[in-house]
Amino acid sequence: MNNWWNDGTRSGWIGTYEIELIRFLEQEFGNMTEEEKLCVVFSSLFLKAGHTSLPLKIPPKSWVKQLDLEVESINQFSDQPIHPSQLAESRIIGNGRGESPFKLENENILFRRIRNYELSVANWISGLEAGQPSRHALPEISRHLDSLFKEEEPGINWQKVAAVMSVIKPFLIISGGPGTGKTTTVARILALQQRLSGRRLSIALAAPTGKAAGRMGESLNRELKMIGLSDEEIRHIPKEAKTVHRLLSGTENRGLLPPVEKKILHHELVIVDEASMIDLTLMYRLITHLSEKTRLILLGDKDQLASVEAGSVFADLCQKPGNQFLSETAILLEKAGAGKNLPVSEQSVIDDSIVYLTKSYRFEKNSGIGKLAEIIKDGDSNPEVTSELFTSFDDLSHSAFQYNKTDFEKLLNGIEKRLGKCKELGHPEELLGFWKKSIWLAVLRRGLVGTERLNRLAEEQIAARRIAVFEQEWYHGRPVIITKNDYNLGVFNGDLGVCVRSEKGELWVHVESGSQVKRIKPQRLMHAEPAYFLTVHKSQGSEFEHVNLLLPAQDTSILTRELIYTAVTRAKNQFSLYGELSLFEKGISRKTVRFTGLKEKL
Repeated sequence: MNNWWNDGTRSGWIGTYEIELIRFLEQEFGNMTEEEKLCVVFSSLFLKAGHTSLPLKIPPKSWVKQLDLEVESINQFSDQPIHPSQLAESRIIGNGRGESPFKLENENILFRRIRNYELSVANWISGLEAGQPSRHALPEISRHLDSLFKEEEPGINWQKVAAVMSVIKPFLIISGGPGTGKTTTVARILALQQRLSGRRLSIALAAPTGKAAGRMGESLNRELKMIGLSDEEIRHIPKEAKTVHRLLSGTENRGLLPPVEKKILHHELVIVDEASMIDLTLMYRLITHLSEKTRLILLGDKDQLASVEAGSVFADLCQKPGNQFLSETAILLEKAGAGKNLPVSEQSVIDDSIVYLTKSYRFEKNSGIGKLAEIIKDGDSNPEVTSELFTSFDDLSHSAFQYNKTDFEKLLNGIEKRLGKCKELGHPEELLGFWKKSIWLAVLRRGLVGTERLNRLAEEQIAARRIAVFEQEWYHGRPVIITKNDYNLGVFNGDLGVCVRSEKGELWVHVESGSQVKRIKPQRLMHAEPAYFLTVHKSQGSEFEHVNLLLPAQDTSILTRELIYTAVTRAKNQFSLYGELSLFEKGISRKTVRFTGLKEKL
């Protein structure tokens, strides 16, 4: 009894939070049964790993494997699931409407707070109308649509469908892979909404991270100019996007007393980019502060990595297999000029509020990167198909990596040569562009081929061979990534920068944040790391000319279809894979598993 507890607290996979949580619950409710203790500890560990619920359908032994815990003996854990009847008398894990700290629901255990968040999101979506008759005449929508979508495309133009959906739906999800025109679609949606209103609308643009918000503002401004809007129309549209946290910062009370009246966002339209990165808590905070008159559009790629924090809201919402609509919605779309013979299906309100952009404008038919991305997305891990792709296309390459001294020296020598070229470059934008041409991505942060170790080895070699003149840890040409938002400096988690020696001999760090480049003294940057190697997670929302993906030495549950897809689609012109091809194929066949209750509630 409790061998697993002693093992966990001694070896550290049970952390301080879990220890204190058990101590608090036993003070409040008395001694816990073995089953209660197991469920509480693993509910916490699962939440930290991104899951919002603990599944009772699988046994404790499988919980350990799911989390990749380094336990002394896996046989300490039962290979039989805990039956809900074993928790029937529990005051800690309740299945009713009481105030128990944990809830048992559909053979899943959730923190009460998390369950309430999922219920709120599901109820908010379920409360939306299936189809809203537009307050604008349908011929009027059609007329403006024709002026914004002048080019003719064979088949159904899903960008045009999305634009009309933004008018007839209070909530809209637009999902599409890289190069499918998500930003172009948003630009046309903004123009359409603005022209239909005949006045300046209150619009908010947002994204989960500062880097994504910066990129959204920059790319959207570029698209607005390209679609031929007048200067006055462009002035009516926000130039910058905010982080969702900053958008919500004025709505939430931080004092001891509750606010006299609830603060809400009074925008008529809120558009959130990179929505696959939104976790459950952030989604809950967003919807609970929207005005009843606010239209919400979530923009993202359902096949990319889910949020770092708990939940996979965007993927949970995007469950319908393809573009289909309720018959009444299809009629409205056709009358508004979005297209004829749209696919119809009886479905839920949420499915009727989703549009998938399926045509890629970035990858040509002869693009190996595009074909590889499609294969990964479909989960096709046939070794012959994958191997043939890497040998058939010039924009794909594969090399073995044996993780020995020779391979590491070759890898680090390549970094050293690139840094040496920085001596010839002095302009900040030149240096920023230089490092964005090619990037090394790794699956893991820690370990033999984790980014922490690789960046440390790179800088140790640079220092040992005196490739650069160091001032403390800083030197000319050093690429860095910001690891924490700093609103005072105006830089955000994920922003990339480079250290540059000025003509006066001073070192400055130039950080690219959205459309701006901030010049900052190195000593003021408290949260920055070298960026010779980035994790795939850190690269999300960025694009590079050439992506080099270094696989780990052994298989890991982190190596999933979504992670590989995200890595491959960061590449614009070239993708190079290093490591065992069999490991790459194994990762493609492994879909990310997030245990959540939101799908069932929807």
